[in-house]
Amino acid sequence: MSSKSETELSRVLTRPRLNRRNFLRGVGSVAVGLPFLEGLPERSAWAAGAAPVFSFFIVAENGVVFNKFFPSATGPLTAANLTGDIATAALAAHAPNLLFIKGINYQQPGPQACGHAEGLTQTLTGIKPGMTGNKGYAGGPSADTVIAKAVNGGADPIALYSGSKGFIAERISFKAAGAGQVRAADVNPYLLYSRVVGLASAAPTGGTTTPTPSPTDAAAAELAATRKSVNYLVRAEMKSLMSNSALSAADVSRLKQHFDAIRDVEVTMGQMAAGASCSTSGITPSAYDMLKTGFAFNGADMEKIVKMHLQIVAIAFGCGYSRTGTLQWGDGTDGTKYTTPANTSLGMWPFHQISHRIQSDSASGSNPTAEQAHHEIDGLRMQTLAAGLDVFAAHGLQDKAAIVWTNSIADGPSHSTKNVPMIIWGNGGGALKQGAYVDAANSQNDAVLNTIITAATKDAATPATLLGSGKTLAALTA
Repeated sequence: MSSKSETELSRVLTRPRLNRRNFLRGVGSVAVGLPFLEGLPERSAWAAGAAPVFSFFIVAENGVVFNKFFPSATGPLTAANLTGDIATAALAAHAPNLLFIKGINYQQPGPQACGHAEGLTQTLTGIKPGMTGNKGYAGGPSADTVIAKAVNGGADPIALYSGSKGFIAERISFKAAGAGQVRAADVNPYLLYSRVVGLASAAPTGGTTTPTPSPTDAAAAELAATRKSVNYLVRAEMKSLMSNSALSAADVSRLKQHFDAIRDVEVTMGQMAAGASCSTSGITPSAYDMLKTGFAFNGADMEKIVKMHLQIVAIAFGCGYSRTGTLQWGDGTDGTKYTTPANTSLGMWPFHQISHRIQSDSASGSNPTAEQAHHEIDGLRMQTLAAGLDVFAAHGLQDKAAIVWTNSIADGPSHSTKNVPMIIWGNGGGALKQGAYVDAANSQNDAVLNTIITAATKDAATPATLLGSGKTLAALTA
C-alpha cells in the first residue's frame, strides 16, 4: 500500500469519534447543532430502541394553597375533573399527559433558619441542605446535574431564572455539595434563544417550512446550505480508497463497517430531530429580539418571562440542543405584586407577604383575603405553565420528555416541606404514568427524583448515579 493510502486509511479508521461539524452535516437537517453531541462516541448517540428523553425541572416559590390546588381525590385525570375552583384547572387541556403527585416530603421537614433557601436546596437534590440559613447550600448535586453527566455529553444543563436576584437568588441547580457549587442561571430569555434559534427552522408559513439559520452557529448555517450526509461529502474519497487494489478484503470490510456506523448515527439522529419538531413554531421571535439589549428584569413581567423561558426550552429540546435543565420561578422572597381581585382589595401586597398571610417577610398570619389572593396567583401560574406546555406539545415531546413542576415549600405560612406538590407532563419515554393523580404516601423526594432520573437516562452508556437513598417510586411508573 502506498504511504498516501496508508495515511488516509489510518486517519479514517483510528479517529476516536465524529467531530461536531461532521455530525451536523450527517444529520441532513438544521435540527441538530448540539453541544452534548461533542462528547459522544460514534455509535452511542441514540441506539435503536433507546430514543432520547428530555427532562426539565421548574421550581416555583412560596408554596401553594393545597386544598384548592389539585382535584379533591386521587385517581384518573381527565379534562372533566380538572374543572371548578382549583388552580390546576388551567391545565385541563393537557390532562392526558399529566401526572399529579401529592404526599412528597423533603428530608428536612421544616425550616431551621430560612425555610425558603433550605427548601430550594432540597428540591432537586433529595437530601438535607449542606448548610441552613439564607446562605444555605446543597448537600449534593441536583437531579439536572446527574442527568447531564449521564446523557448531555459533558455539557452543563440549561439553567434559567425568572425574578430579581435579591435576598435568595438561584438555589436549585448544584454541581456538587458545598459552597460555591450553585449553577448561575440566565434571567434574560434572549440568551437561550440566541443559542438555539440558529438550529431551528422558521415557523411554517403557507404550509411550508423554510430553514433560517442564524450566524450564531456557523456549522448550522453550513448544514442548512449542504443538507447532505457526511458519507455523501466524502463519497469520492471513500470510493477511491475502497477500490484501491492494495487493500485486503478485511480492510475493505473494516471501511464499510466504519461508514455504515456513521450512517446509523445519522439516521437515528435525523429521526429524533424530525420527531421532536425543530422549528420556531410556538414563539414570537421578535419578542426575544427585543430583549437583546437593555434587558432588566421587571417584576410586572414575571409571568411573561417564565412563558418565554418555557417556550424556548421546548424548541431547544425539539432541536436537541440539550437534554436537561432547570428554571427557578421567583426569588426566595418574591416581591412580585400580582394583580388579582383579592390582592387588589388588599392594596397590592408582594407575593411573599401574601404567602405569609400578613404584611411581613418574617412573621406569619392568617388573613383569609391573603389566602384567596395566593390561590388566585396559583391559578395565574398554572396558566403560565399551560402556555409553556402548549409549545412542548406542539413540538411533539409528550412521549419524549418529563417536564417537572414543583415548589420549594408546601405552603407559605408554615414553610413546611411535608406534602410538597409535584406535576409531571410527558411520559418520559413511556416510563411514567400519565393521566393520573397519585399519592406518594409520604415518600422522600429523592425517590421521586430518582424515578425521573432513571427515565431520563435510560439510554446512557453508564447508569446515572442516583440521589440520596438510591430508591425509586413504583407508584409513578407506567
